[in-house]
Amino acid sequence: MRTLELNVPPFPRIAAIGHGVWRKGMIHAQRVFGAHDLIICCSGALFIEEEGERYEVGPGKMLVLEEGLRHKGFRATEEDTEVYWVHYRHDSVSETESGESGAPGQPLLPRSSQETQPSPGKVVIPKFADIELAELRPLLDGMLSLYETLTLARSYELQVEFCRLLLLLQRKVNGSAARSRADRLGELAAAYIAERLESPFDAAAMERDLHYHFDYLSRCLKQHAGLSPLAYRHRLQIERAKRLLAHSDEPLARIGERCGFPDPSYFARLFKRETSLTPGEYRRRHNVFQSE
Repeated sequence: MRTLELNVPPFPRIAAIGHGVWRKGMIHAQRVFGAHDLIICCSGALFIEEEGERYEVGPGKMLVLEEGLRHKGFRATEEDTEVYWVHYRHDSVSETESGESGAPGQPLLPRSSQETQPSPGKVVIPKFADIELAELRPLLDGMLSLYETLTLARSYELQVEFCRLLLLLQRKVNGSAARSRADRLGELAAAYIAERLESPFDAAAMERDLHYHFDYLSRCLKQHAGLSPLAYRHRLQIERAKRLLAHSDEPLARIGERCGFPDPSYFARLFKRETSLTPGEYRRRHNVFQSE
């Protein structure tokens, strides 16, 4: 499945939403548009060409015409055709095939409660795909109602509803058959490691519990998270230790144990290698509590 990747923040911004019926014999104009144009067909069919590639947008299908690309109709509608359209802007969009880049579910570094910068994100929606009209239509009708009676407050509400629409379209990508077994196993391996940080790392147990060879699981995790199982475990352990050091007064040795390091010396060495600080130095610098 071809997809469009939208890096966020900043978030995509809706410009307009419309609904109408193209009468039999109408054909889409040729143009280079100043926004992305999401088309959802309810009945009939539109015949649209974008930069030489042709699409038949029939009932229950969606197509995104991309900003700055030339598109036109290549055939007139053969029957009355009901469509919704949404115009939106976004500054960072790239087109890929599913699986070519990091999945939206790829784990980020764990976040503390003291972060001051937003986490990066990604919205991935289909370029051209089947959709569930029964699921989307109430949302589209609600967006239309907001757009037709815009106020400053309703404009923000419309933006929120547009983001909901993108999430529903992203689920289409995540649940598609194009999502490979390796993607799913990478997520499974990451979750397996995260749930067992306090226990010793056991490659044989991981292989037995997940029913795949450890080498294959390692490759899947590397594709999913960019790290080997042991390196991924260490990253999670250190991030958990950072949170505990900053938000608790537990002894350093106990924090090490809770993060899977029964040997305090090894915990201190690994923590300093990853952060350039000893656990005690990190606590003094980042502890959110003030001693009396």
